[in-house]
Amino acid sequence: MSQFPPLPQTTTTDGELRKIGVEIEFAGLREADVAELIRTHLGGRITSESRHRVTVEDTRLGRLKVELDTPLAKYASDGLPETGLDLARPVIPIELITDPLPPDALPLLDAFCDTLRQAGGEGTGHGALQGFGVHLNVAVVAPEAALTTRSIRAFALLEPWLRHTVPPDTTRRLLPFVAPWPEALVDALVAAPYAGLDAQREIYKTHVKSRNHGLDLLPLFKAADPEAYARDFPGLTEIDGRPAFHFRLPDCRLDNPDWSLSEAWAQWHTVETVAADDALLTALGEAWEAHRARLLASSRAWADTVDTLLPTPLNALQGA
Repeated sequence: MSQFPPLPQTTTTDGELRKIGVEIEFAGLREADVAELIRTHLGGRITSESRHRVTVEDTRLGRLKVELDTPLAKYASDGLPETGLDLARPVIPIELITDPLPPDALPLLDAFCDTLRQAGGEGTGHGALQGFGVHLNVAVVAPEAALTTRSIRAFALLEPWLRHTVPPDTTRRLLPFVAPWPEALVDALVAAPYAGLDAQREIYKTHVKSRNHGLDLLPLFKAADPEAYARDFPGLTEIDGRPAFHFRLPDCRLDNPDWSLSEAWAQWHTVETVAADDALLTALGEAWEAHRARLLASSRAWADTVDTLLPTPLNALQGA
């Protein structure tokens, strides 16, 4: 677990272990091949909805899903749609999706990524159109817990630094799936340091109109208050609610033997570590306001400021 250090608070307010769902996008293998690799290395039994949606039950990591990452895969029930999806493979990734896992299962999943690489799995940047990512769905302590709302503020302040320190692949930056939060949203969150989740949702809806950001808060907002969510985000009702942070920023560099899921974990771990440090979070907020008051306030300059404020152990976690 040294590569996956525990979060500052490891349990929910109900005393349950905070679990992490993981989604890994990649190419180079077919769904059935990935399912066979799972069965061989992690055990379990394979069930299939179609060639493009396969489930492996009862593995050492619980239930694992392997899907072609497009909504069309859900409706491919006859030969013609299946053929069309096969033709789209060069630009649509496969996605390996876990159920929520205990933190001590992450090293086993990380080891399986090495198995996928050895079998021919390809990560982001392998081809011009391959902009693949890793998504972490980290259970919150509780929707209205202080650590939850402070983590949202911490991410807002750290995102430009994360993008400079661990730059997303060029293709992913050009594609519209992990757009940075608007600076005006950061301004508003910093200006309301004691805002609860309802107030943060009110701020968020003013600046964000999709889930295609490095941190997608829509599932959390929907889980916390479905009625308010339906009112505030009427065009995004198909999203499933879950009391978790949906962290989408990290790359999947599966074909790089030096890459590890721990890189994505280190980024989120840094966010929550900052959120748990009142003095550091306050200092970052004050520095942001000073930064925004300057005539020439670039994201590079802000990243340099964050570098000076973060303790060495947090900087060391990035390792990229």
